[in-house]
Amino acid sequence: MGGELQARSRPEGVHDHLARLRRFGQHRFRASSGSRAEEGGPRLYDFLQGSRAAHEEATGTTAHTTVLGHSYGSTVVGASAQSGSWQDPEAVDDYMFAGSPGVQADHAADFGVGANHVWAMGGPGDDQLVRQGGRLMGLGDNLTIPTDESFGGNVMKSDSDGHSGFWDEGSESLRNQAAVIAGKYHRVELE
Repeated sequence: MGGELQARSRPEGVHDHLARLRRFGQHRFRASSGSRAEEGGPRLYDFLQGSRAAHEEATGTTAHTTVLGHSYGSTVVGASAQSGSWQDPEAVDDYMFAGSPGVQADHAADFGVGANHVWAMGGPGDDQLVRQGGRLMGLGDNLTIPTDESFGGNVMKSDSDGHSGFWDEGSESLRNQAAVIAGKYHRVELE
């Protein structure tokens, strides 16, 4: 499935790219506050800046980079987006969140890539518990999470049946993620 998804989602003219997916540990009890995200966010930020610099050095071009955070990983991504300074070159083109309990920001515009380049999706059942639990635990500023209309980002359609179904083969959720990663925004189905 990975190779098929990669081939279908690759933008025209892109022949090689680096994709790294790292799942940040989900420790249910330790992930109930933003402290782990505040610790991991700057590390992710440094990784992304290094990846950007290495790609530019090797190819002379910039890469289209999408950072995807699932569950508490989205809180880490939120902390990462707030690391560094305004003088740093942007290493990320799009931020995408699935099943997010909060990203320590109350507006998509806070990510520095424009609200139209911030994407989120949610699901029913246990995903609602994770998202609403994060809201109540304060992982989203002012009780705001990325799937809220007031957050101001793009809320993608999802056919996930819960917190872990966003990557089911052949799913609308997976197709929407692939479209964002490939920069083919016109293919994304929004709520």
